[in-house]
Amino acid sequence: NLIPNFEAAWEEVAYVQIGDNPGRKEPTSGEINYKNIFKFLRDKGYNGILGMEHGNAKPGKDGEMALINAYKEVDSF
Repeated sequence: NLIPNFEAAWEEVAYVQIGDNPGRKEPTSGEINYKNIFKFLRDKGYNGILGMEHGNAKPGKDGEMALINAYKEVDSF
């Protein structure tokens, strides 16, 4: 229930950490719907920091490219 919890605590939100579940890897590697999360943040006018508090799901250059592509996919507004 991330979006309802964001809404309930919106006045207190100053910083958002990104890390998918399970495993705290990049968006699209787990179960969190980051397209909806990022859309919600944009619609609320959030202009704070999005901290990339995660690892890569894959090692090496392939993992770096997967990370870049994941962010492009979920923040396509």
